[in-house]
Amino acid sequence: MPKASAQEKGTQRSSGDETRTRILVAAATLIAERGWGSVTTRAIAERAGVNQALVHYHFGNMDSLLREAVLARLIPEIQALADELLDDRPFPDGIHRTMQQLGRFDFDSEVGILMAEALLRATRDEDIAAAMGDVMSSWSALLEPRLVTAQERGMVRDDIDAGSLAHIIGAILDGFLIQRMADPDADPEAAATTLTQLLAPVREERR
Repeated sequence: MPKASAQEKGTQRSSGDETRTRILVAAATLIAERGWGSVTTRAIAERAGVNQALVHYHFGNMDSLLREAVLARLIPEIQALADELLDDRPFPDGIHRTMQQLGRFDFDSEVGILMAEALLRATRDEDIAAAMGDVMSSWSALLEPRLVTAQERGMVRDDIDAGSLAHIIGAILDGFLIQRMADPDADPEAAATTLTQLLAPVREERR
């Protein structure tokens, strides 16, 4: 049997990647429509327009597929929110921009439903919890040097370790997003103002 040429191998990889992406997109959409526990291999294959055997070929088992599908959809959204705090503009302004985005987050959208499903699943799925934790840890690692710079410029209090502040800010942003799931009227501007006040440099009292 003749060996495949480099071009043929490249075409096969491209086709395989496309199939894999279609399966991930189909799985994420079905989770949002039906709920995590109601998605089947057959439904994914039908939605993706592929043979059911290809689903098993690319992902092995349903748990791995559903985890990857949700994370592939959510991580870019989480990163886009985090990026507001990582640019070179004044840090307090970044807090307000991030909170405004959280205030506009639509929990009835596909991404919003997937976020809720992932948070619920993380309470009983160690792999999902670990993956979400890894995302936040990597974001905190990126935020820490940004906070160091803000401290040096006098924009953020410098009496608390920047690494600790990064984790605390991440937890507050996560908490506000979860709060909005239960209370859509939670005020992002008030939350941003309070957070920037907590982060404001500590001034020595005049005697």
